[in-house]
Amino acid sequence: MSKSLHRTPPKQNIPSRSESDIQKLCTNETIGSNLTQRAKRKCLSTEITGDESDSFKTEIKQMIHDLMTAQNSRLDKLESHILDIKNQYLEIRTTNTELEKSMTFISDQLSSLESNISSLEMERHETARKVTSLEERLETLDRNLVKTSVELRNVPKRVAETKSMLYDSITYLSKQLNIGIEPTHIRDITRQPSKKENQTSNITLEFSNTLLKASFLNAIRQYNKQNPKNKVSSSHLDIKTTEQLPIYITEQLTSQAKKTFYSARSFAKANQYSFCWTSNGKIMLKKDTNSQAIIIKNEEHLKQLSYQNSL
Repeated sequence: MSKSLHRTPPKQNIPSRSESDIQKLCTNETIGSNLTQRAKRKCLSTEITGDESDSFKTEIKQMIHDLMTAQNSRLDKLESHILDIKNQYLEIRTTNTELEKSMTFISDQLSSLESNISSLEMERHETARKVTSLEERLETLDRNLVKTSVELRNVPKRVAETKSMLYDSITYLSKQLNIGIEPTHIRDITRQPSKKENQTSNITLEFSNTLLKASFLNAIRQYNKQNPKNKVSSSHLDIKTTEQLPIYITEQLTSQAKKTFYSARSFAKANQYSFCWTSNGKIMLKKDTNSQAIIIKNEEHLKQLSYQNSL
């Protein structure tokens, strides 16, 4: 048995591929081929996206650059505004400093002015006190000058009247009233000035002493009291007129005393004072017969009296 015996190789258990397996294989290959193609397509897409990414990056950089530029511009403007505000603040601060200095100066000036005003006020009070004192002294001197004089008011004027005619009129009055006045008792007699159109004016009659003046006034009062329907008139002075004019005879007062006397009469009438008269140049007020007489020095005294009456 030299011939070699060719052994048939043992059968291997190779599974046979049926049609279904072949179809599956074909299908898998096809799928694999498709997957390969898709993968290749994806790589191509990735390459395109990279280019777009560079462009996108460039755009982003440009946008950031623009944004930074805009921000820098806004910051520059803001910085400029801040500098302006700072400068304005410095100006305001400087102005406030100047205002403070001005206010301090004005305050000092006001303080000085107040001090000056206080000093002037004190001087004014002192001056007013001195003026009042001088007025009182002047009033006393004026009162002494007229203390022997009486005043005849509402005396008719006469053409070409002389001082002798005035003396004769007073002498005639003295005889009519039985006063007993002699020419030697009269120191002077004058007609007071008045407007030309006035038909009457006052006469000042100065006696040689105050006793004669007081006696003359008492006689006039007594006569008027006893003859209420025939009081002293122009006929008692031997002055011819179309009608008899009443003659008012009182002691002569100073200019200041006349004003005060007028105010005192108005005050007496308004406040129910029964008596208001003058005596030796002094103005007197009396509420009634049982009241004490009040000497009125000036109009300020009347104001004080009015205030006391209102309480």
